[in-house]
Amino acid sequence: MSARVGVAILIAIGVCAALVGLGVWWRWPLIIVFVLLVAGSVRRVAPLPATGYKLPAIFFYAATLVLLIGYALFATLAPPSEFDFLADWGAKGRAFWEARAIDWRFLETATYRATHPDYPLLVPLTFDAVAVVRGAWDARLLGMVNVVFAAALLLVVHGVALAELRRRDAAAFIAFAVLPLAAVPWIGIGEGAFIAYGTAALLLIRRGDVLAGAVLLGLAASSKNEGLALIVAAALALVVARRARDVLRLWPAAVIPLPWLILRWMHALPTDVATGNVLSRMFDHLRDPAVFVELARYPLGKPLFWLGLLAGVWFARREKFVLTAIGLQLLFYLAAYLATPHDVAWHVKWSWERLIAHLAAPLAVVVLINLLRDALDERRALY
Repeated sequence: MSARVGVAILIAIGVCAALVGLGVWWRWPLIIVFVLLVAGSVRRVAPLPATGYKLPAIFFYAATLVLLIGYALFATLAPPSEFDFLADWGAKGRAFWEARAIDWRFLETATYRATHPDYPLLVPLTFDAVAVVRGAWDARLLGMVNVVFAAALLLVVHGVALAELRRRDAAAFIAFAVLPLAAVPWIGIGEGAFIAYGTAALLLIRRGDVLAGAVLLGLAASSKNEGLALIVAAALALVVARRARDVLRLWPAAVIPLPWLILRWMHALPTDVATGNVLSRMFDHLRDPAVFVELARYPLGKPLFWLGLLAGVWFARREKFVLTAIGLQLLFYLAAYLATPHDVAWHVKWSWERLIAHLAAPLAVVVLINLLRDALDERRALY
């Protein structure tokens, strides 16, 4: 049930953002739609048989809740101070709030590169939905958007782990362990939304719930441009995992971001990586090893964490779909650095850690599920 609730929250956020984009700037319609979508996910079903020790499960549930509360305090302590919030995500949301509509003039005349008028609008429109419900623009309150995305992803992770391991203590531990990857430190920008949608999508498709996963993939592409690459990565990964029949079932992933792509083309909103002679830049960067030097120069968080996670891939080697999707997405990110029209060192410095964070959550979930499954199987064999 927790996975259904998490998916419902993620979809409800996307629907409310779309309603605001379509001109619904009234409080009660947004509240009613959100409540109905989430409440509709809680329906009477046969309880999932699960075992496990109660005290560890209670401890991990309590610890996760306490940390989420702490994250909420951190996220709402002050208005978001991320540069990208001030120049991009928050600026768009505030401009739309003032205009009570998508301000196409603002997007078309944006001269500052960091405003990124080509970025999809789910996150800024979600900020506007919060402002509509609040009745005023309160930048400090917008940090709660990060908290809701993190909580929804943890519900999905818990539900998936519980369905596979049938142990509440194990599922509670995995949700607790993934919390730092869901509760991203970048408040007010698109990373939290993208990680929630992308990770939940890959986990659902992995389990065979392709339609719901495809919807979440479409919402991931509506959160950040990287979501378009993730759709391609997921489709190719299905082929590698010998699930080619499921590729056509990803059609919602292509349909959901399509209106924005059409509008972006109609309003001539440029994408910086795709400007100019892309192939020429890629060949030039390939001849110059500077891009690879820069990738090695900047840290990706805690080295021991990544060493442990990469070592755990051995236990998750059966996860062809997720591992292939993550690997292809990484290749797409490296290709974007090769194609960048900006200074490579600058581009890597300010985006590399955030891009890698996109991949950490789904990788951590499948590694932990497989590690605990193997450990539980060995324990059962002993007894």
